Amino acid sequence: MASEVMRLTAQIVMSHASMTELTSAQLMEEIREIYGVLASLESRGPAPEAKPKGGRPGRPRKARMKMSPEAKSVVKKEGPDLGEPDYMDFMEHREG
Repeated sequence: MASEVMRLTAQIVMSHASMTELTSAQLMEEIREIYGVLASLESRGPAPEAKPKGGRPGRPRKARMKMSPEAKSVVKKEGPDLGEPDYMDFMEHREG
């Protein structure tokens, strides 16, 4: 695994150094710093899996949506049924 940390360190430093001017001392300091961080992360091991809070695992949550007053007014509007003769006249003169 140490070689993996070295490989990742090299990639990160090369990416940063390609965009930033660094002196030799700054470059060495960055290599040490990044290697130290990656090595400490590796020694911790894998992160524990997060357990879902409450409820049954894998069960989707129900979305609670609030309907705006404008949407409620559109839903409550009544008009003639499709089969009525006044339907075309209603469609021509309705708002919106």
